[in-house]
Amino acid sequence: MIKEYGLFNHHDDNNTVVILFTDEKINNKKRLNEVTTLFHDNKLIGYQIDNFVRYAKIKYSGIIFLPSNILIDVINNILIDEGLETLDYKKESGYVTKMNNNKLGVFAKEGTFLRDETISKGRFCTYYDLFINSEKENELIIIDEDIKENIDFFMMEEK
Repeated sequence: MIKEYGLFNHHDDNNTVVILFTDEKINNKKRLNEVTTLFHDNKLIGYQIDNFVRYAKIKYSGIIFLPSNILIDVINNILIDEGLETLDYKKESGYVTKMNNNKLGVFAKEGTFLRDETISKGRFCTYYDLFINSEKENELIIIDEDIKENIDFFMMEEK
């Protein structure tokens, strides 16, 4: 079972779901039946499922920060049919609340996939990073609410 991965939905590319295990550059692909395996040289670095709308409709385009268990089940059924290793459920997004200059922000922990399909070395996030529409797109996110540090940003309950 694959524990560390990034999950991306691309509406531009025929509703393609891409699952990456690393941010190494793809330089080889092998098409199976429903899944294309992605390689860097001879190392398997991910999967690609084209026309994913046949299985489920994802309205959101881009990184899926914290996929539901139901979505992972759908993907795993496809992978099982292809004889491929399946994905573990994500228990956390890797994006946590953290203090930055006495202000609470959102921090992408080391090893967390970012919007651009690279892996974070640990950094604070902008509105752009998290697909939050704002005039402050390139500014760091500041959380004004009374929220504790080290809380998963994508698991916080709405007030």
